[in-house]
Amino acid sequence: MAKLVTGVVFARIEDEEYEGMAHIWVRDAEDAYWFSLSRAVEADNMQLMVSDQLTHECEVLSASLKPTRLCVRVDSSAARSLDGHLEYTIAFHPESDSFDAIAGTLGVIFRGKEGLVLAPTNVGS
Repeated sequence: MAKLVTGVVFARIEDEEYEGMAHIWVRDAEDAYWFSLSRAVEADNMQLMVSDQLTHECEVLSASLKPTRLCVRVDSSAARSLDGHLEYTIAFHPESDSFDAIAGTLGVIFRGKEGLVLAPTNVGS
């Protein structure tokens, strides 16, 4: 089961508002749905928040970043503790932070972990 979220994506390698954690978030204004992926500076696990305040600490998840979207997959345990979705596709609004900013933030979130795939930004050139 997949969830499509569309909106302006924000990426902060050190989000001052959240004690310096690496943080990516988006709010789909059409259905008031929130998606956030973060990792605190000293944390071993990543934190996924969906649907405004359903959270799960993830030791393992996978993410694939392409120039216009981010796809995040979770295991069935995480899906059950969140809102039932195994996959979240984040479609970027044109005003989203840059691919490089999002990729850099994901690099910090996935520090020491497997599961992150970054697509080249120059596909076709």
